[in-house]
Amino acid sequence: IHVASTPAELYNAVLVDTPLAPFFVDCISEQDLDEMNIEIIRNTLYKAYLESFYQYCQTLGGTTAEVMCEILAFEADRRALIITINSFGTELSKDDRVKLYPTCGRLHPDGLAALARADDFEQVRGIAEYYAEYKELFDGSGNNPGEKTLEDKFFEYEVKLNMNGFMQ
Repeated sequence: IHVASTPAELYNAVLVDTPLAPFFVDCISEQDLDEMNIEIIRNTLYKAYLESFYQYCQTLGGTTAEVMCEILAFEADRRALIITINSFGTELSKDDRVKLYPTCGRLHPDGLAALARADDFEQVRGIAEYYAEYKELFDGSGNNPGEKTLEDKFFEYEVKLNMNGFMQ
């Protein structure tokens, strides 16, 4: 690390020779390290990780694939929804937002295409209404005292999926 004086040198000296290299190679070039926001890099890598892990679980088949693919699909969809909501009022363009959406969830492809066009929270809520499990999470969520936030509801649903995985 001490031999690297620029992000590009760090990329070449360290990242390309680690187990993370396949995720970086497909998502980020050394030139991007100078230009990309750290959150975009983080989300790009997480997208690649989710898609790779999902594909791996599918190759395993059986109960493992059934349980893990459901959990990973939910995580992919949650990330797409949150990325969309958090991008409102920022410099992140709709085209850049789309590049961060994992493609292994239930929202792929139609829901992701709709999210790509969304301009506000109510439009995201409307898209979620087409998916029973996500409609339920959006219904009754809020930021007022005594209400559960959308993040709280996502977390509870994730816990439910994980608990169901242990029951199989």
